[in-house]
Amino acid sequence: MDALIRKVCTYGGYDERWRAGRLFIEYYEKKSFDVAFERGHWMPLGNATEQERIYLISAAAVGNAIDNCTHCGYPAEKIFEFLPEDRSELIPAELFRTLMDDIGLGIDDAVSAVVRSFGASLAAQPEREWLTAFQPRTAFLDKLLRDELKSRGLAWHDAYDSAFRTPTGAVEEGTEITLSVVSFGGVESAALCIYGDGFSEELSMQRAGNTFSVRFAAPSPAALFYKFKIGDSFLCPAGDGHSSRLCGGEAEGFRLTVYKRGFKTPEKFRRSIMYQVFPDRFGFSNDGTAAAGIEYHRRLGQTPEMHGSISEPVKWQPREGEKDYAPDDFYGGTLKGITARLPYLKELGIGTLYLNPIVEARSNHRYDTSSYENVDPILGGVSDYVNLCVEADKLGIGIINDGVFSHTGADSVYFDRFGSYGGVGAHASRQSKYFGWFDFRSYPDDYRCWWGFKDLPEVNEEDKSWQDYIIRSDDSIVKLWLRRGASGWRLDVADELPDDVLALIRDSAKAEKPDCAIIGEVWEDAVVKISYGHRRNYALGYSLDSVMNYPFRNAVISFARGETGAFALRDFLLSQQHNYPMPMYMALMNLLSSHDVERLHSALGADCVLKSLDRASQAAFRLTPEQSAKADRLQKLCAAIQYCTPGVPCLYYGDEECLDGAGDPFNRAPFEPSGSGLHNFYVGLGRIRNSSEALKSGSTKFYAPTPDVLMILREAENDRILCVINRGSNVFNLRDYGFADRIDCTVPPCSAEIYKLT
Repeated sequence: MDALIRKVCTYGGYDERWRAGRLFIEYYEKKSFDVAFERGHWMPLGNATEQERIYLISAAAVGNAIDNCTHCGYPAEKIFEFLPEDRSELIPAELFRTLMDDIGLGIDDAVSAVVRSFGASLAAQPEREWLTAFQPRTAFLDKLLRDELKSRGLAWHDAYDSAFRTPTGAVEEGTEITLSVVSFGGVESAALCIYGDGFSEELSMQRAGNTFSVRFAAPSPAALFYKFKIGDSFLCPAGDGHSSRLCGGEAEGFRLTVYKRGFKTPEKFRRSIMYQVFPDRFGFSNDGTAAAGIEYHRRLGQTPEMHGSISEPVKWQPREGEKDYAPDDFYGGTLKGITARLPYLKELGIGTLYLNPIVEARSNHRYDTSSYENVDPILGGVSDYVNLCVEADKLGIGIINDGVFSHTGADSVYFDRFGSYGGVGAHASRQSKYFGWFDFRSYPDDYRCWWGFKDLPEVNEEDKSWQDYIIRSDDSIVKLWLRRGASGWRLDVADELPDDVLALIRDSAKAEKPDCAIIGEVWEDAVVKISYGHRRNYALGYSLDSVMNYPFRNAVISFARGETGAFALRDFLLSQQHNYPMPMYMALMNLLSSHDVERLHSALGADCVLKSLDRASQAAFRLTPEQSAKADRLQKLCAAIQYCTPGVPCLYYGDEECLDGAGDPFNRAPFEPSGSGLHNFYVGLGRIRNSSEALKSGSTKFYAPTPDVLMILREAENDRILCVINRGSNVFNLRDYGFADRIDCTVPPCSAEIYKLT
């Protein structure tokens, strides 16, 4: 590929002209140079003095960055995204001149853009009198910029840079932390304001030259924030969450996560690839197990229906004479059927299998528990579960159970609203041993229930008998299933379980099986999540090893669909890297589909927001062939990001073969593996990840060289992996972005490549 050539001019002098209230610069004694960009560097062609060379390189880089910024539709204030990462030879004054003279920014905005682009290096910029000889306007503005920085009292901090924060990222309690700001002049004093829920402290900062610093010990585990008091203003985070800007006192500060000392997460889980199965829809044994289970439920007075074949569509409408849809249609998936599919999972490289609820329940989703102790008879029996765990373990696969502990089913042993279980439940009798589990406002029919659903009565998690049965006792439900072979628990609606109860569950599970994994269903940032009026401690080392990373899903799909750019995705990924405790960050359940959201393939191919459609429209939804082909391409990009980002990639059953579906229940269609779709692509991804120490445990750097390209560099001893995701319509040339010595190739449009670096 030919090198990019820019023409850069120097001048002997200039005149200022004002027209219609705007300043125009007229240059004279023009001299032109050609400057080439190749293998990541600008270089003048032909003869140039050393001083001219420095200026020409700077001017070419600034001009090219402005052109790219404008072409991509970004405001000039985002110019920093388009400047080369290595800015040691760039002259800030040339950017200052371009922004003011060529772009027309006011001096305030231009100064802010220069500070954001060059940060602390501005405090040590040398004077450049030599500039006057061939670019006097830049020389004049170089002095003006220097004066502005001295008089404005500006300062700079970057929370992700060890020069300003040591250590970076989340820290254990008691860790000694040093925070610094660099001033550009005019700053006489600075103070650190650190705060959190019920915590606030102001610390004076010590000055050494142009740097203010403070050292302190991290307090008790908490999600904290900090900002710097600079004169009458505060230094707060900019939009990326880590660089700084001056702001008023009301703005939120930089984040600082402090977690419990000694917090660890299970290594085997962290290093695995995960697969989620909706049990009724994945493995079919065709041995009469499901049919016998259907009859069991009918004898209880329930109304299960068995589909004639897996080709039938899922049920979504009420039966005749019923008001609401009842999710009690079954396709006959069994635990034996899942066991038979273990070799299929092994081929995909799976090391952790997460099962949606398998315990006895009335519905096909089984989040309305009837009995915590029994396998639902449609799926089989306890012996089938034990055998599944044994056979999975032989293949190196651990089983994660779904724990639905915040509520039970109304039709259950514990509540027994319909008398199906012999009248022993709380609804049937005040003398029931389960009566204290539930909160009745008016006995027996007015009771607290999950989100108002009468079929899901909520439990009182502080009730001692409930805690003994579910958590504390030697034969508690938490311990019982671990003893039967489970490798951990996914805790349904973790928001509904108090922090102390979550901690009890984790402690009880670890006492039974120290290397088990405890995963919470948390849909937001788990570090700062507030629910029921207070901030939760999910991520601080007390209660969870991992959470379902729905923010990751949203960010990746938004990027793939073109709704956000690579800069925003990079900032999101960096935010999780720096704000989650490292033990949890490496264990995050990085999903792109689940039983609660529309399927990945459909979300990528649809030209609408699927969850905004009514249920009839979702039932009728189909991708056109063109949309499906587009979704195939975009799904490869998403999967590459998923498998190369730290954490545990989780594949929802059937996504590897591009199974489609909108929201519940259409995202829960039955699945029969065929080896089509992207199956082989995922097999390849599994082999790459499982054979790479860098991808399983290595350090990570995220880059966004253009709005359409994300790069992920993973490094461990003797293993370095570079993943390049090109969402754009143009070829991306790696040789231009710092990897010329190792890679000299291009990444085609709308594609992802994973390279092993030497």
